Amino acid sequence: MGPIIPALSANLTQYQGLRVESIHYEGVEFDKSDRLTGELTQKVGEPFDADNVRQTTRRLFATGRYQNIAVRVVRNGDAVTLIFAGVARSYIGRIQINGVKEERLASLLEYGTQLNPGTAYSPAQLPAATEAVRQVLAQNGYYEPVVAVQTERDPVGNQVNVTYTVSVGPQARVGNIVISGTNPGISLATFRKKGKLKPKNKVTRETTSNALSNLRGVYQKQNRLEATLTLQKSTYDPATKRVNYEFQAEQGPVVKVLVDGIKISKSRLHLLVPIFEEGTIDNDLLNEGRFKIQDFMEQSGYSDAKVSFAVEGAASTTQTVRYTVDKGIKHKVVAVEVTGNKYFGSQLLVDRLAVHKADAYQRVGRYSTQLVKNDATNLEGLYRANGFNSAKVTSSIKDFDEAGGKNLKVARVAVTYTVVEGTQQKFGSVDLNGIDPSRKQVLSGLLGATPGQPFSLVQLSGDRDALLSWYVSNGFDQAKLEVKQTIEGEDKSKTDVAFNVIEGQQVFVGKVLESGVQHTRQSLVDQQTKVHAGDPLDQSALLETQRNLYNLALFNEVVAAVQNPDGDAEQKNVLLQITEAKRWDVTYGVGFEAQTGLPSRGIYSTAQGTTAAQQGKAGVSPRVSVDVSRINLRGTDNSLTLHTAYGLLEQIATLSFQDPHFRGNKNLALQISGGYTNVQDITTFAAKTLQADLRLTQKATRKDTFIYDFVYRRVEVDPNSLEISPDLIPQLSQPVRVGGPQVTWFHDTRTPSALDATKGSYTSVVDFYASSKVGSQTDFNRTDISNSTYYAFGKRKYVFARNTRVGFIANFGVNPNAGNAGCAGALVNTNASCNPIPLPERLYAGGATSHRGFPINGAGPRDLQTGYPVGGSGVFVNSLELRMPAPTLPVVGSSISFVVFHDMGNVFQQVSQIGPSFGRFHQPNVGTCKNLTGVNVSCNFNYFSHAIGLGARYATPVGPIRVDFSYNLNPPTYPVEPNSGVLNAPFVGTGSHFNFFFSIGQSF
Repeated sequence: MGPIIPALSANLTQYQGLRVESIHYEGVEFDKSDRLTGELTQKVGEPFDADNVRQTTRRLFATGRYQNIAVRVVRNGDAVTLIFAGVARSYIGRIQINGVKEERLASLLEYGTQLNPGTAYSPAQLPAATEAVRQVLAQNGYYEPVVAVQTERDPVGNQVNVTYTVSVGPQARVGNIVISGTNPGISLATFRKKGKLKPKNKVTRETTSNALSNLRGVYQKQNRLEATLTLQKSTYDPATKRVNYEFQAEQGPVVKVLVDGIKISKSRLHLLVPIFEEGTIDNDLLNEGRFKIQDFMEQSGYSDAKVSFAVEGAASTTQTVRYTVDKGIKHKVVAVEVTGNKYFGSQLLVDRLAVHKADAYQRVGRYSTQLVKNDATNLEGLYRANGFNSAKVTSSIKDFDEAGGKNLKVARVAVTYTVVEGTQQKFGSVDLNGIDPSRKQVLSGLLGATPGQPFSLVQLSGDRDALLSWYVSNGFDQAKLEVKQTIEGEDKSKTDVAFNVIEGQQVFVGKVLESGVQHTRQSLVDQQTKVHAGDPLDQSALLETQRNLYNLALFNEVVAAVQNPDGDAEQKNVLLQITEAKRWDVTYGVGFEAQTGLPSRGIYSTAQGTTAAQQGKAGVSPRVSVDVSRINLRGTDNSLTLHTAYGLLEQIATLSFQDPHFRGNKNLALQISGGYTNVQDITTFAAKTLQADLRLTQKATRKDTFIYDFVYRRVEVDPNSLEISPDLIPQLSQPVRVGGPQVTWFHDTRTPSALDATKGSYTSVVDFYASSKVGSQTDFNRTDISNSTYYAFGKRKYVFARNTRVGFIANFGVNPNAGNAGCAGALVNTNASCNPIPLPERLYAGGATSHRGFPINGAGPRDLQTGYPVGGSGVFVNSLELRMPAPTLPVVGSSISFVVFHDMGNVFQQVSQIGPSFGRFHQPNVGTCKNLTGVNVSCNFNYFSHAIGLGARYATPVGPIRVDFSYNLNPPTYPVEPNSGVLNAPFVGTGSHFNFFFSIGQSF
């Protein structure tokens, strides 16, 4: 209903000139903070003016807060009282769907109502919204729902909450299928099978769309490119609770697309000729295909290629579209130059060109007449965006078919772009018009355009966006901005710029109306809320609030909206409608796990049985996992998670408490965890660990992260898995309690992403101190340092990547293995198994993200009897990679790139052995490792092992999929001496030369 505005008649004019002693508002309340009442044209204390009253009435109605409005005048002698009376407008509040268990369906129903929170409410909206709910349910297979709607008025903010209680009823199944048409070309059984329309299949939102898509694919495979398939109708049968469908299908003629003169893959042909995608044949599409084939030929080096097409058998059941290609002579782009340029450097311009000179990646270069035209246009656009309004770029192409009087097998093409820059425009005056003087200094500071600066359309666009962003962030949601450019009359090289602003009304936040908070502490929600009563209405702050609340991971839905968005009011309420997520969550999974470098059976005999070669084999096992999470602990963003997994390769059960914002600090996170793990990640042993960890993570800066841990763990090596000298098994399988502080520092400047960096660096330092003073049964300090750097170079962006890892352990106690028979005499220093550090706490190297010349954790010294790796107290590994840009390949395009790499280093029994080993390429005293007579007391592993290799990277949205093949140039030699009484004879083992790795992400 529109405003009720009194006509200008005697009933108003009779009060003309009388003093207005007071103004009252009935039906709509205005807070004292509301600026509107003080800005109305008819003011208290001033003479009554009929025109001012009429303007005031219109202004009040324009706020959007009235359904209708009228004015009454009460005379008190020589004064009057004005009363503006009306019916307050109501607004849509929360929309809630009850009775629907599936969250996705509930969201679809809520969206389907088209009832938007904050907008004006009318009871007339409900029938259409209810019908929309029924339609959404029917689209999802629910044809017999019971839908009840209930409204509840919330006086705070004049909101009307709408609740739908839905009983979805039975889900319909697929019923009868009828195929009409003169020649469908497909049987009913095949139609059902390919369309996944089998009887009794559940009807969902995607049933018909999937059927149409799948069946069109069937016709496409049969070359029925002009096949037509439509859904005529679908009918629900309440008696059978099934949906019967009728489809119209015509298979159309068989359409063959042939290309004469060249060989072209089927997949490439489908990309070039649009009739495959459009499903019809017409001259426009065929010409588009001709153009694309010609462009493809030109980019393949055949710049003289001619393409024509003809349609054969147009009226028959078999049609042939025949493209004829005359390749002409192959061309190679030998030169691409830009001349005449002064403002921009030649290399900068050449790098922006789509035409490329031939190189190792594009043997004939990249060239076509269309690319040349596009390049000229783009260069002109670049110059004009920087003030060269009269710039012209022309191209010239030189085609050499012969040299020295002889025809060339591969002709040569040279492309030259000639630039005529003209005069560069510069900024003249830069003015801000239409703004409030109090804001001029702030807004002027946002401008990048200054007098005398080279003129740039990019700069103007950025300044315009900056100004509008400021206005929107400060409550001027209706601000308008026009940029006017004028060339000066006296100096044609200068362009005066005027930013003409219409600010509009500044809008402030009236109230922040929150709802839906049940278990979450209000203080936590308030901390994330960036809009407050009395602030300018900042749309970006509203979005930030919504984002912050979602980031808490406590809410399924956060609706952030402005109430009365279309009203012209100076104060508007903000709605924050929160739907809390379930506090308990259980997830489970069943599958398989695989791990390389695990022992299998058959070669070497120990007290535990026979094992395979010391390089290890792959292991595969079923795996079951169950996770139970509890969020919103005590109304905060704290959580408790129980993670369990069981398989033959690993068993895990851990309980962790997370506080992602410790003491309300967004840069601090607290975690308390503990549990049991039984994992084998090295061929030599499997370790069982009971661990408790108190961890505080500090995000010091954007680049630096510190992690402070206090760890206790009871480590026990499974004696049945140990592959070391039998005399040492009882000693090294004893459980050991290890405890102490650990500090970790990360410094990360990698760009553009950690998974595929092209520049920057990454450094990590981890230091763990195990001390008997805090209850540890062993005393040592372990430091592990890693540094990676990335350098991009060359026009095609080669990346040289390096990773260096140095680790060392200092032992502070006596060697508990010194009295063991397996460590008697010189063995305590020469047999790496006698290292005083517990096996699981030693340093290891080898694998996909380490030294790729070894299997996982397979580098370093080995047990002198079994030949299995046992880790050490020192490690040095250096990896170099040359990551090459992706070439253009058939089928995959530029998705695959290649790397060549070199890894060197090793694990050492003692830290002091690292330095002298730098210059050792060959394993020293290898003859002693081949001594198989008696007990071998010496085998020197103190040298640097080198591996070279080739890798491939397949680009995916989650990071590159990595495959690496490595060849170890100098693998270790080691003795293997079985126990007495066993048929297997001693032998000399040698590490594998070849290794293969598969993973996601770069190696470092």
